Amino acid sequence: MKLRERIRRFRRSPKKYLVTLALSVLVVVLGWYSMQNRSGRDRLVYADSLDLVAAEVNGEELTLRDLAFYVAYEEAEVEERAIAYDPDDTIQFWNLHTDGVFIRNAARNAAIQMAIHDEIFYRMAIEEGVELTEAEETMLQNSINDFWLDLTDAGKEIRLGIAREDIAAVMRRISYADKYQLIYAKLHNLDYEDCDFPDDAYQELLEKQDFRIYDKVWDRVDFGNVTLEH
Repeated sequence: MKLRERIRRFRRSPKKYLVTLALSVLVVVLGWYSMQNRSGRDRLVYADSLDLVAAEVNGEELTLRDLAFYVAYEEAEVEERAIAYDPDDTIQFWNLHTDGVFIRNAARNAAIQMAIHDEIFYRMAIEEGVELTEAEETMLQNSINDFWLDLTDAGKEIRLGIAREDIAAVMRRISYADKYQLIYAKLHNLDYEDCDFPDDAYQELLEKQDFRIYDKVWDRVDFGNVTLEH
C-alpha cells in the first residue's frame, strides 16, 4: 500500500476522533481555564513562527516547521468534508461542535497526536537500523512530488512558509515510521492498524514515552485558516 494511501486511510478513519474526545475529557477543566486565558491572545502567523517548539517526544523537539505537513494534510482532509457538508460556506463545518469538541479542535489534536506517533516509530526505526528499499525510496519520492504539487497548486506552501525540503524531510520520517510500525506489529503479533494512535496497543506504547505538547504554541495555530482561507 502506498504511503499516502496509508496516511489517507488513517486520517479518514473516525477512530482518530475517539482519542481526541478522550483527551478532551482528561483536560476539560484545564482546557476551560486555558481558553479563558487565550481569549485575548492573538493567533500566530504560521509562516513567521516555524522555529517555535510545539511538542517534545523523548527529548526530541517538534517545531511548527516539523508539523507543517500534518497541518496541511489535516486541513485538506477536513476541508474535503466541509465542502460535502456545505460547499457554499465551508467554515460552518469547521465550527461544528459535536460530542463535546469543535471540529477544528479535533483536527488540531489529531494532527499533533499523529506527529507524536510518527516521531516515536521513526526513532525506533533509526535505533534498529531500518533502511528503505529502492522501491520504497521511489514510492517516497513520488509521494513527495505529489504532495508538494498539491501544495504549490494552491499556494499553500507560502501560507505555511515552508520549502519542498521541509515537506520531504517529514515525509521521509513518516516512511521510516510506517515501515517500523509494520515491523513492530509483527514482532508483537499485532495487525498494522493496532498500532495506530487511537488503538490500545499504541496507547500502551505511548504510556512508556516521555512526551509533552506545548499548548501555548500549538493552541495558537488557527486550524482551518493556516493553508485555507475562510
